[in-house]
Amino acid sequence: MTAIASLICVALALTAGLQEEPVVSTGLFNQPLQRLAQIRQLQQVEPDKRDKNVDSTAVTPERPFQRGEIRDNTATVTELNTRWDESRLSLITGFDVPTTQQSGPEIVGSSAAEVAVQKWIDEGTAVGHRSILYDNRDRDHSNLNRSKFPHLAFVEYDAAAKKAQADWGLRIGQAFDLPTFGNSSTSHVGSPFWRSNPRSVLTDDLLTKIVYNEFVNNQMYCYPEHNDFDPEHGDVYPANTPFWVISQGSSGSDQQFMDAIALTLAAFRPDVRAKLIESHWLMSVVQMLLRRSQKSVQSDDDYLTGKAHPVVFQPSELDTLRMVQLAHDLTINKLPAMAQIQVIEEDLGVPGRDYFHPHAAEKLFDTPAAVARVFRTTAVSRRMIVDASTSAELSGRLLRFRWSVLQGDPEKVQIRLLDDKGTRAEIVFQWHPRTAIPNLKGMETNRLDIGVFADNGQTLSLPAFLSSFTLANEDRTYVDGRIQTIDYGSPGISDRYVDPMIDIPKRWRDEYQYSAEMKPLGWVRTLPGSEPQEFAADGRIVIKKDDAGNPGEFRTIQYEAELNEKQVPVLKVMVAP
Repeated sequence: MTAIASLICVALALTAGLQEEPVVSTGLFNQPLQRLAQIRQLQQVEPDKRDKNVDSTAVTPERPFQRGEIRDNTATVTELNTRWDESRLSLITGFDVPTTQQSGPEIVGSSAAEVAVQKWIDEGTAVGHRSILYDNRDRDHSNLNRSKFPHLAFVEYDAAAKKAQADWGLRIGQAFDLPTFGNSSTSHVGSPFWRSNPRSVLTDDLLTKIVYNEFVNNQMYCYPEHNDFDPEHGDVYPANTPFWVISQGSSGSDQQFMDAIALTLAAFRPDVRAKLIESHWLMSVVQMLLRRSQKSVQSDDDYLTGKAHPVVFQPSELDTLRMVQLAHDLTINKLPAMAQIQVIEEDLGVPGRDYFHPHAAEKLFDTPAAVARVFRTTAVSRRMIVDASTSAELSGRLLRFRWSVLQGDPEKVQIRLLDDKGTRAEIVFQWHPRTAIPNLKGMETNRLDIGVFADNGQTLSLPAFLSSFTLANEDRTYVDGRIQTIDYGSPGISDRYVDPMIDIPKRWRDEYQYSAEMKPLGWVRTLPGSEPQEFAADGRIVIKKDDAGNPGEFRTIQYEAELNEKQVPVLKVMVAP
């Protein structure tokens, strides 16, 4: 249900407001949605029941392809210079880099950062914007100032691409073969599924994997948080990731960050940026520099804390001059490693017993750069073993790893390193109630973030993130590490916003029962206006008791999702015959 609904949201965003002009098109720009829909259909069928004649890796028919030319610093996306790449599940548009160098300054401006970067370019120690694309995906609503970056290639879209909405909103399945940064100062509004562009991805493993794949192919975009990180609802992001830059605010709040990224990409030394592009590490290092140059981050110790790694970036923390200086100071032998993680073991709850959802729903997504879980189980804590041995180092230096709680209560998190280099760790973290975010007035969160940093002895890497998200509309009580009650209808708590893509609201109260030896016996469920219901420890409902009052007959309970008249999921509870 969650994955399908997420796809629906993306489809609505991509198909809204289609232009009516007649356009000659073969339908190529519809390929991403069509391929995603095919994958969804296959995912709904058990592997042993799938039609063996249906190829799960769709083959796109051969079609003419010719790399595009960048003319007058404009790179136009057309069907001819675009083709499907199954390995990236994306359309990739290709451009040739112009062979002739432009004359005149590359950076036009008077700020200290702008002057410094142009000086380095004049000296030949900074690379400038050659071979870099800028992609605006809000139709110039919040466009980069072209006059400030006269050598930067700006992406445009032809009529066929525009008709398919290839130029609008979050870029799922639309990418480039040159390093690209961009933005879309847009969001999803006007429905129960309102959200910023990044949140439309974070509830879906497949979409998150596609965005990660583009991130490690030198592509990164900026998006405003637009109501996803504000006092009214708090921090509603279920995960922290490095795939994009999320700016505090709405339309136009991305501008300062776009300028900083543009200047940073130009400030790299030529050999350094070439190495980063070749290694697919360019945007990982840009992210590291953005975080390392935050005004409140003045040391390695600061960088290892949440100060440097917020889910949403504040413009007041941006230090563009320091960011470009750090970029220019990087040399080949000072490049950071790339931290990558994978979950080896973990505790997972059982649907219908440990939480009440139509299906297993504690794993949000897994990528090497970020892993996210929803803490649904009634257990007071969860255990995971996380491995970082696939992390990479360009110069072959030995890596040591640092594990740090970036957000959350350190007293509720235990990290035990399983080898002397910290390559693998056992993490046990407790359920986290809603808590205040330090130094942000009125802001609260339900997310725990843990960062895994690779240390090569020269430069600390961008962390890989492990996030655990609890549900803000649950009122839980634990005593001596055992669940006592969960109230899903508690006044002032049950009405808190929780993403309908993650949780289906409930309105009952469960009180858990234990034997004298503290063995779980089950729970009593109370719904407003109804008689209490008893459940066994395995989740079955008690239908009948014997003369001594002991449960004697049980029925299995099924929890299913239905869409109401507003197309919002509601939970349907059914007793099996």
